[in-house]
Amino acid sequence: MINEYFENSEVKEEYEKEFISIFNGWLGEKNLYKLGEVTEQDWLKFNTLLNEIVNNYKTYSVNSSNETCNLVKNLSEITSTYNESMNKEASQFTKLIIPELHSVLTEDWNYTYILWHKKNGAINELAPLIKSAGLYQFNEKYYQDYSR
Repeated sequence: MINEYFENSEVKEEYEKEFISIFNGWLGEKNLYKLGEVTEQDWLKFNTLLNEIVNNYKTYSVNSSNETCNLVKNLSEITSTYNESMNKEASQFTKLIIPELHSVLTEDWNYTYILWHKKNGAINELAPLIKSAGLYQFNEKYYQDYSR
């Protein structure tokens, strides 16, 4: 299954990105100070989202080092505390496969997750869960428009 989604431990290039963040868009240089204002309560919104995903979809956790994936049976397998999260290295970031949505969800830097999808409805499926967790979503087009 992992080879459907990953190549050389990276999500395949054919997937598009939708960003999920505690912020409603890219901060830009002027607002980078907001990264230092994130509270544990803000950060826990991601665990709320992960809980909803695991409860609603078969979800597989990816182990990039040995290129395997395992069905998530317990949320504690994929979540960490606020302090643990603040000290993670990129190699420890969460990577999840959601086969029913033909998508991948990966943890990234600066309080952001990325939903990798093929414009097949995964964004619309997860939008209510993202919103109910108190998070925001935006896509690469937004990023490209914003960065100009």
